[in-house]
Amino acid sequence: MLTMVYWELNPDKDIKEIAKLGAQLTQSGKYPTKGTKIIAWYVTPSIPAWGVTIAEGESEEAAFNDLLVWTKAMPGIFSCFKMSPALPTEKAMPLAFA
Repeated sequence: MLTMVYWELNPDKDIKEIAKLGAQLTQSGKYPTKGTKIIAWYVTPSIPAWGVTIAEGESEEAAFNDLLVWTKAMPGIFSCFKMSPALPTEKAMPLAFA
């Protein structure tokens, strides 16, 4: 299952602490969680910082665990988090014309 995630970091959190946490989670193998492969992971330099992640997961549980690993490590890290199944455009367009 391919998922697309839009997220905004909580502007009340220290961006350096978030970056440190991200390094710890990725280097320790805690993120991405088992059953998930990150396809793309982008962040903007905006304030508040926001970004998108595209991931391929074995299940809905795997996708949910990817969120939980961050929120358990730093409660309140996100001010907005939207996750949805996604299709590549070339697969979605023919469905619209069916």
